Amino acid sequence: MKFNAVGDLHYGIDDYTKYAPAALTLGLKICGYDSRSSWGRMAVSDAFSVAVMTAVVNGVKYTVRRPRPDGTSDNSFPSGHTATSFMTAAMLHEEYGWRSPWFSFGGYAIAAATGISRVINDRHWMSDVIAGAVIGTASVKLGYWLADLIFKDRYLNEAWDEPRFGFDISRKYYDIGLYTGYRFFLGMNGKPHLTGGGTSGIEASIPVSNSDALKGTAGVALRAGVNSCIASDIPSFNTYDCLAGGYWRRPFAGILEADTRLLVGYSFVGNRQTSATAGILDGLALSAECGLAITTGENFKIKAFAAYEAVRFTVRKPLVHSIVLGGTASFFW
Repeated sequence: MKFNAVGDLHYGIDDYTKYAPAALTLGLKICGYDSRSSWGRMAVSDAFSVAVMTAVVNGVKYTVRRPRPDGTSDNSFPSGHTATSFMTAAMLHEEYGWRSPWFSFGGYAIAAATGISRVINDRHWMSDVIAGAVIGTASVKLGYWLADLIFKDRYLNEAWDEPRFGFDISRKYYDIGLYTGYRFFLGMNGKPHLTGGGTSGIEASIPVSNSDALKGTAGVALRAGVNSCIASDIPSFNTYDCLAGGYWRRPFAGILEADTRLLVGYSFVGNRQTSATAGILDGLALSAECGLAITTGENFKIKAFAAYEAVRFTVRKPLVHSIVLGGTASFFW
């Protein structure tokens, strides 16, 4: 039985995109574009990272033994493809993020797309992808930390500078991250009786203006996500969101950041054979969110958020209201 698939869509490109950031790192290095580390130091750092990621992913997979959405095996959690793609993206960030933030953005964007692809391909639940992203990124942090203990200041590019920790209120930051949370439906007492469900996906922020008049930074916010809808009287089903809008954020106290955003877009339904029996349709979606972020490392932050969301997607209730509580892990530059 299929749960997360979008129709019968299947493809294998995510078997290759997980290695794309690593291929870019090696290509730049081979072409003589100086990175953070020498060949030897980079090889040791990456070897540590691969060893940690492989051990954790396989150890958890065959301990938890979670069934895949398509029912083909019992090793769904966490997503190895996602862990690999975020690991290679983090390696690219470590070696070339200081040269240009667009290397980091490109790497993490490919990694996020790989993770979302695993859900669309019916190979993973979104929570598998979130866990894989955390493991992949953390393995590189640990791998480079171990290599730094060994090499100290040797074999580093003289032009490389240790990244600054914290937020600079005068700067306009781009960011891209993964979010997850839980949705509480409001006023759904009739049929279909939707009680709640998880929500996960990717979000990005593109700054437009930073000024004293704004008291912070304003810009364009983008979001794509997967939502599970748990119902008491029909089988659960998924919806898929694509939203865009604006945001305003303001750093304070050096490591904290207030964040608000207003998004509008479209929500479409997966598992249509199930949802159609309850009159569930595609429709417009609106989200109003506020959050508080804290930086936990150079160019990395986590955010707790609360959002009100309204979706016009049932024929029996013109507008469905919900509250979402969750968190986001983001790379910013």
